[in-house]
Amino acid sequence: MDEVIMDSDEEIVQLEENVSGLPAAVVKLEIPYNSSREAEIVRNSLQVDPEPKRSQSLKTFNVRENLLCVEIRSPDVRQLRTAVNSFMDLVHLATKTVDQFGPPVQRTKKMTSDQQ
Repeated sequence: MDEVIMDSDEEIVQLEENVSGLPAAVVKLEIPYNSSREAEIVRNSLQVDPEPKRSQSLKTFNVRENLLCVEIRSPDVRQLRTAVNSFMDLVHLATKTVDQFGPPVQRTKKMTSDQQ
């Protein structure tokens, strides 16, 4: 049976058993953006970097409409807290960057010389 711990109003930490039989900690986040394109830009920016070798956390990303959905799994709550804090710093930076450069432009096809 999974145990659910309420950390705050918006964050639910679930304790599950990991492969070794010890409790694992999981947090699921839904971060809203103005458009699905903005959520995709932030997701693409965040998922390219591999986890550090010492990290035992695993992140999965998904975009659903204008929501960036992220699941972070760690072997224990202490490592989860570290992973979530680091991740939220990166989300904040990526979001500020998107805001600074304005709404994303739609992708267009490149025109070749014979189309001009």
